[in-house]
Amino acid sequence: MKIYNFDEVTDRTGTLSYKWEGILIEFPEAPDALPFWIADMEFPSPEPIVEAMRKRAAHPIYGYSHESSDAASLTASWLWRRYGWRAAPESVIFAGGVVPGLIAMMQAVTEPGDRVIVQPPVYYPFFEMVEDNGREIAENPLVFDGSKWVMDYEGFEELAADPRTKLFLLCNPHNPVSRAYTREELERVGEICLRHQVLIASDEIHGDIVYPGSRHIPIASLSPELSGVTMTSFSFAKTFNTAGLQLSMGVITDPILRERVQRQLKNAQYLVNLFGAAALKAAYGNPECEKYLTQLISYLWGNYLYLESYLKKYIPKIHSQKPEATYLIWLDCRELGLSDKELKRLFLEQAGLAFDFGPMFGQGGAGYVRINIACPSSLLQQGLERMRKVCVKKI
Repeated sequence: MKIYNFDEVTDRTGTLSYKWEGILIEFPEAPDALPFWIADMEFPSPEPIVEAMRKRAAHPIYGYSHESSDAASLTASWLWRRYGWRAAPESVIFAGGVVPGLIAMMQAVTEPGDRVIVQPPVYYPFFEMVEDNGREIAENPLVFDGSKWVMDYEGFEELAADPRTKLFLLCNPHNPVSRAYTREELERVGEICLRHQVLIASDEIHGDIVYPGSRHIPIASLSPELSGVTMTSFSFAKTFNTAGLQLSMGVITDPILRERVQRQLKNAQYLVNLFGAAALKAAYGNPECEKYLTQLISYLWGNYLYLESYLKKYIPKIHSQKPEATYLIWLDCRELGLSDKELKRLFLEQAGLAFDFGPMFGQGGAGYVRINIACPSSLLQQGLERMRKVCVKKI
């Protein structure tokens, strides 16, 4: 078995990396900041995917492409091996990314003016995709219970009971609060959706990155009834650091709903990404990639433990919330006593650290930052030392 060296620093200069070069666009006030923001990793993809890219790139024609004949069955097999979910291959669809898939679902089942439930603080494109398509956001904020963020079921049911509410955008595992919801939590929110005939579009792109003691449970796997009202959208983009390949999968078991979503997808795109299609066979079909994933999760967990220990020792006013999933850690900085503008200035301009700052995730984000720990530990250490230097006067 190949042992992957996640400690190795890979130079991404000149690769058109938005995470690194996009700092000039997103954070012009700090062009030399270290990037701990956008959710891609600082690790090379597993060798079978790299080799699949080399092989396909060697052919000099890069025309329109389609997914391989076994793509759906490979995807279904992955879902069974990872989550114990028996999804039929004919229920699998393909899109140019999780967000385009979710948008297609929303366009297929709602009309302008309809309400869509979101649960802030949450992945910020949720707000954009709803508003940009003329739908109305119905906010059901998560609640911090002292140890983790949980759903407000009473508030959710009140929103779901509104006849204008047609769709629930679920984020599981949740970004940015790193929850992998339990069976009981998903069953409870799912029962409310069934009771009020609210459909579910579930973003499960982080489902493969789950830590010891937790597990990812696709909401559609809980019952035939929930499966029938859900579109599950996911990808190997986070799992194997292939976001630039622009390919996602979806599972929709209801054939009428599936046909409606596919029609919307065809309006926006006709065929899948050439290199994404080539990578799928390796990602879901080569056992070496699952071995890579096991090593990756272990390394990420070590990075989290280092982060937690460092903060407790050197910056005790910043609290890391123990992640159940994802490589995105939600840091509570409220004890520093700074406004969000001051917090951004402190970290970005003074420390040279590009984080995703809490307010962009909506209600509940004030005083928080999201840090991406999917990087060599030496880079994480460098970032934490920069953080300590600027925080020392605040402690």
